[in-house]
Amino acid sequence: MKHELIGKPDFPVVKITLNDGECIVAEAGAMVSMTSNIAIETSARGGVMGSLKRMVFSGESFFQNKFTANGGSGEIIFAPETMGDLHFRELKNEALILSRGAYVCGSPDLKIESKWGGFKSLFGGEGLMFQKIEGTGSLFFSSFGAIEEIVINGEYVIDNGHIVGFEPSLDFSIEKVGGLKSLFLSGEGFVCRFKGHGKAYIQTRNHSSFAVWADGWRKVESRQ
Repeated sequence: MKHELIGKPDFPVVKITLNDGECIVAEAGAMVSMTSNIAIETSARGGVMGSLKRMVFSGESFFQNKFTANGGSGEIIFAPETMGDLHFRELKNEALILSRGAYVCGSPDLKIESKWGGFKSLFGGEGLMFQKIEGTGSLFFSSFGAIEEIVINGEYVIDNGHIVGFEPSLDFSIEKVGGLKSLFLSGEGFVCRFKGHGKAYIQTRNHSSFAVWADGWRKVESRQ
């Protein structure tokens, strides 16, 4: 399998070349185009309960599609749902924790499951569940805005709305920014304090902040 990321970081797509018999699994609706010798198989990956859990708690679709090249090499292009970056990571018998809806596509041998974020996530504003991607193979995940990789050795603080993913070697706690005055007036809210050694991925834009901005702009436009 070969891949090429095109259009980073604003409107990227990933072009994947599959050898004869090779396949890749993607979220429903992620396919943009493909050669005519690519076969598609739709299934509830992980069974009905596993797919339902993934859909409800991790923001992914109930069904996933497996694309296989038949009778020679084939080409397929995938794109994320929202405006934002695409990132590639080759997992080698390891795991990565992703935020809701970040998974785009990956090798069929990768195991995808919902991961309980603990009661601390209740106060973080980003939901209770994450996605745990585990195994060996190619992984492509997306963000809102550009993706930046951060190597953490010790402690590091990230705004909750900017977290894309992190390695399971990192632990985290939810904290408020400063005192109550800062919490309600600074515009920052809650943050994650990561501890340990590993990599984290952040996005340069925040879904919640963008939604507030868009709603404010809509109200201004409606008054005109």
